[in-house]
Amino acid sequence: MNILIYSPYPLDNNSMPVLLDEAMEYLQDPSNQVLFVTCSGEIKPCDSNAEQSAIRCAECMFSANLLVGKIDHPNFKHKKLSSFLSAEAVRRVDALRFDYDSIAEVKTICHQEANIGLGVVSSYVSMTRNLEPEFNQANSMFFDDALRASARLVEATIGMLEDFSPDQVCIFNGRFSGIRPVMEVSQARGISTVVLECTFASDREKQHKVKFFDALPHDIDNGTKIIENNWSEWNEKEDKNTVAKSFFERRRKAEMASDTVYTAAQKENELPENWDPDKRNFVIFNSSEDEFFCVGESFDKYKLFENQIEGIRYLLAKAAQDPSIHFYLRIHPNLQHIKFHYHTGLASIFSEFDNITVILASSSVSTYALIDSCEKVFVFGSTAGVEAAYWGKPVVLLGGSFYIHLDVAHYPRTLSELDSALFATLSPGLRQGALKYALYIFGKRGIPPKYVDFNFKMLHFGGKTLSVPRCYSYRGSLLPYVAVLVFFRTLNLAQHLIFKKITFPKFLVEKKYSKQDF
Repeated sequence: MNILIYSPYPLDNNSMPVLLDEAMEYLQDPSNQVLFVTCSGEIKPCDSNAEQSAIRCAECMFSANLLVGKIDHPNFKHKKLSSFLSAEAVRRVDALRFDYDSIAEVKTICHQEANIGLGVVSSYVSMTRNLEPEFNQANSMFFDDALRASARLVEATIGMLEDFSPDQVCIFNGRFSGIRPVMEVSQARGISTVVLECTFASDREKQHKVKFFDALPHDIDNGTKIIENNWSEWNEKEDKNTVAKSFFERRRKAEMASDTVYTAAQKENELPENWDPDKRNFVIFNSSEDEFFCVGESFDKYKLFENQIEGIRYLLAKAAQDPSIHFYLRIHPNLQHIKFHYHTGLASIFSEFDNITVILASSSVSTYALIDSCEKVFVFGSTAGVEAAYWGKPVVLLGGSFYIHLDVAHYPRTLSELDSALFATLSPGLRQGALKYALYIFGKRGIPPKYVDFNFKMLHFGGKTLSVPRCYSYRGSLLPYVAVLVFFRTLNLAQHLIFKKITFPKFLVEKKYSKQDF
């Protein structure tokens, strides 16, 4: 079997060592041939090099060669992406011109068999968290360059597939502009794809490799099958119910439970000053909308509203006919430092309604006091929804989430169904569904490193933490590689500071909103 593995990012995460571990796994079968392709500067601006620095590219390629050079096997070949790009393809891409006036229009841009706009927007939003940029000169130049880079990757992918004729294509994550076109072109040509990701439980240094077949890790329907299989096939020595329950208990205690602790600054049992126990109190937990802004159809098909603000306005307007209902919007603590209007404008957007209290992201009001004291919870996909279900509250889900098919929440498919759920007295969802979700998030799953060590070593310098995959160690020490990083970063310091202080702030310019936009 011919296996094509594409790996553009040796920096900033452990994707390359994970993919090399996978390559060695394939090579245990002597009939398999592995072609391992790395970037040679064709896809910048990329997620590792938004500033398009030649020095950053050199650091990236140096790191890639260090890792790939450790693989010595007759059925393993390493090639650069440039070897699959003809001069004609480069000229064709360089001549491309793009016409767009909004993020929504960028998301529809295609080249050959791939939607290149989705990956570009996903990378941009991940970098800036700006959902609606003003298309000033800096933003327009970035998007044009990124779209051409993604188009070059499409052309190179076609070259890889035609030259190597793989039976299977393997990538990591798959969501961003420097990777997604490989999956889209491969799938368009009927070639099986394996997407790798990493997961961890409470120990963030220890990683497990997880495989997704012919689907992104963010695909809800495929994720549901994995969650169910993970529950039914659990064979660890720890009791699965105990592990799953500990997820909810740790989060309630503001302890690390596979994600950032968001409630550490909240005060236990604190409710808003205007809380009236005689009212029908409904809590809305919004989400960081940028996190799944550009996953694609997997999430979009489950949206009842175009965005969360539209959904909240609908709830407020519809419930205005019943003065006994009062909403409390708990803004996600992850938005605390976000200066864009989709966060900062929330309080003023709903000022025309007297049936809502907006609780700021920085508020000390307790998420769990809200859950315990309210009648029901509305969410757009937040983990707070599955937590509320676990603690016995009815939950109404208004968007895509990995627990949407687990009978955890009421999921209205039409506005009419939402109207009924809004006014009715609802029963809680199934607690077992919440436990299945928690086991998937928090329990052990996947495969630990076997051939290439992709576990992290956390290095602490002056209050900052640098995560370095252990596979970069030389004679048992990571210091030589850290010295190399310091060398390259020092060379690039001037260009990086210019980008960070002058160019990047222009990426953060948001379009001007009017009242009619909401």
